[in-house]
Amino acid sequence: MGRDPLDWFGAIRDASRQRSDRESRAKSSLLRLWIVGRAFFAFAAIASLLGGVVPSVGQESNSLAADARIAGHKFALQVCAACHVVAKDQTTRPILKPPAPSFLRIMRRPSVTEAFLRGFLRTPHGKMPNPELADFQIDEVVAYMLSLEQKK
Repeated sequence: MGRDPLDWFGAIRDASRQRSDRESRAKSSLLRLWIVGRAFFAFAAIASLLGGVVPSVGQESNSLAADARIAGHKFALQVCAACHVVAKDQTTRPILKPPAPSFLRIMRRPSVTEAFLRGFLRTPHGKMPNPELADFQIDEVVAYMLSLEQKK
């Protein structure tokens, strides 16, 4: 026997359940994609530590590092450029007067290492608000900043 056509509450409940099921499937798909991506990144990192035992993975690892640098550059232009000069191609000026130290100036400090940058970006410090970045965002920003160090 079918539903009463005037049963609006039942129709709304069913539509809500269908939407909830779609959202749940989408979230689990994104989670699986994230896990696979992290596993691939870990595999590439281990392979590169082994001295390129698998040459194609080492080459992909280099392209992943380049992708991380590019993503970090874009992210820094969007988020960090409000206070810092992050790149020569930055189109907006920092709003702080005077601006916070430029990324290049930060990277010229002898005490700045990859570990220092990661810790610095994970915790509140000085006048800078806690950026509360995700791990992948920290990876990208650190990759970009370390690439500036190579251009000294």
